[in-house]
This record gives sequence, structure tokens and C-alpha cells, in this order.
Amino acid sequence: MEVFYIAQAISILTTLSAVLSMQFKSMKYVLICQILSNLFCATTFILLGAYSGCVICLIAVFQCLIICAYNAKNVKPHLAVILSFIALYIAASAILFQSVADVFSAMGAVVFAIGMTQKKSSTTRLWYAFNPICWIVYDLFALAYGNILTHSILFVTTLLAIVRLDLPEYKQKLKKKQE
Repeated sequence: MEVFYIAQAISILTTLSAVLSMQFKSMKYVLICQILSNLFCATTFILLGAYSGCVICLIAVFQCLIICAYNAKNVKPHLAVILSFIALYIAASAILFQSVADVFSAMGAVVFAIGMTQKKSSTTRLWYAFNPICWIVYDLFALAYGNILTHSILFVTTLLAIVRLDLPEYKQKLKKKQE
């Protein structure tokens, strides 16, 4: 029973790093925080025996590292790279399939795969807003109560980041088009 509480406590670190990630305009910092968030989340899931969630989070760490390498060269990842990660997420979910909940973790991972490969953080946030919804369903099945809170907060704060950081930019572009 102690492991259960340790897993829930680690979710606090997941929450902090995930929420922080969507508040940056720089993709470099978004990705660094996502690496930390997914490592913490993977730890929570492994402690709870939610193996497909754990593996998906570890794949996400690897994906973020690859994207960091592409971004350091100022190059967008090739479509083949994005599709490879999508295939990897789906394959991992299929291999580790235990219940219908695993479908939701795979859906969240596909959204993540597309969202994190965007050049602009504003586009990443738009994609990423759908990710927590999928993970909340998975978290319910995995009894990852801390992660339910994490993903709920992440959904709200991502929407707030869109309003705070991205809407002014969209409004400005729209205004320029109207002139």
C-alpha cells in the first residue's frame, strides 16, 4: 500500500513539470519540461502496474529528445519520424494491451506525437489540449488519482496558456489581415 501513496506523491512532480511546460513560448523549454513530466509520469505508472502507460511515457521521453536534436539543427522532423513514433505508440499499446483504457493512452500518445513535433509552441498547445482528456480516462482505470488531478490541471492550464500566450498573437494576425 505504501507504493500506491508514493506513486500518488510523484504525481505532484508530474503536475508541476507538465503545467510549466505549456507556459513557455520556446519549444526548447516546452520539451525539457515534457521530458521531466513523462519521466515522473512513467514512474507513477510503473509503481501502479500500469505498464502500457509507463512505456508510452518512456517513448515520449525518447521522442522529446529526438525533437530536441532536430530543433537544435533548426530542422523540422521528417514525416517519417513522426509516423514512426505514432506506430511505436500504437505497437506498444497493442503489445501491452490489458483493457480498453490502453486505447485511450494510445490516443493521447498519438496527439502528443503530432503536437510535440510542431515548430511553434502555439501550435503544440492546440494539439496538446486534447492529450489530457485521453489520459484522464486511462488514469481512472489505472487508479492513478494523482495523475487524474495532473491531467485535469494540465487541461485547464493549457487552455489558459492558449488564451494568455496565443490568442493575442492570433488576434494581431487577424487585425493585420483586415487592414
